[in-house]
Amino acid sequence: MKKIILITTLMICFKCYAQDCTPERLRKLEGTWKEGLKGSIKNVTPADLIKEKNVTGTIHKMISKNYKPTGCQITYGSAFGKTPYAGQIYIADPYYYSMYILRYLCDPNSVDRSKFYVDISTPTTVNVAANVIYCLGNLYAANMEPDDFRGYLKLEQRPLKKDGVWYLGEKVVGDYGRPGEIKEYRWLITYGDTLPFSFLNRKEYLLIQKKRLEKTIKEQSNSSYYNTFLKNINDQLLASEEELSKPAISIWNDEERFTGFVSEGTRGSFFAVKPNLGYYRKSLAKSCPQFFTVVYKISKGDPVFEDNYTAIKTAIDFAALKNMLGK
Repeated sequence: MKKIILITTLMICFKCYAQDCTPERLRKLEGTWKEGLKGSIKNVTPADLIKEKNVTGTIHKMISKNYKPTGCQITYGSAFGKTPYAGQIYIADPYYYSMYILRYLCDPNSVDRSKFYVDISTPTTVNVAANVIYCLGNLYAANMEPDDFRGYLKLEQRPLKKDGVWYLGEKVVGDYGRPGEIKEYRWLITYGDTLPFSFLNRKEYLLIQKKRLEKTIKEQSNSSYYNTFLKNINDQLLASEEELSKPAISIWNDEERFTGFVSEGTRGSFFAVKPNLGYYRKSLAKSCPQFFTVVYKISKGDPVFEDNYTAIKTAIDFAALKNMLGK
């Protein structure tokens, strides 16, 4: 009888122990999908909205068919719309599909040691956007607003062609140098080898800076500070046509205080670019995706984030997205 009691007690204890909440156990649990709050809808015609929702729905089906979340809940949703500025004409609507990886976490406040809950926020996300590059100061399928304060957009890295699509590079966007460092990986899917933006050459960039500096000097009572930088610009404009035709690469905070161009890859440098309106097929409806950007953002070092990030990358078929362009 004592042996039976002892065995029963051990089995109960083992069962309790096995059900204790641990990160390792939660990591292996089957994940779930949950549709989030409805995203914004702004300045989209009803007919275009139906087609755009069909595109984001197709993207969701592609991912959910090929990917099963583990140790987390995937909250997903879409948003549609734009806010045109005066003089800005859109060739195609921007819209996007987003995923948020919300981990399962043990609940230390519960008397039930097996209890867990879904995290309420996350640094790890995936965005598939049509007709907009958010990491490029928001490049849309449209001309820049005529009175844009800068006159160009900043591209941190030259795009590299990989497996038929463009890699826009990676960037640390949070907790720099820490174990949970947050990084973004950016991809661009276009028609063939073309890009929806073009590089400003040095002459174009210098003329933009000169115009802006001359305006600043005119408005400032004490303009002597800016005269040195204006001279730098005028001196650079005397360079050969070969030099002036090179891509403009400048330092991030060295615009109105222009001191000279820098080499590609210099820390804090950028390429000056502008929308390439010749890229687009202008006869298409505004709802048609004419390029996609895919941005993975992940907090490094967490096993759940790493597991799901790796699986989602496999599930997002760049070839399938490319096949959707113009349709």
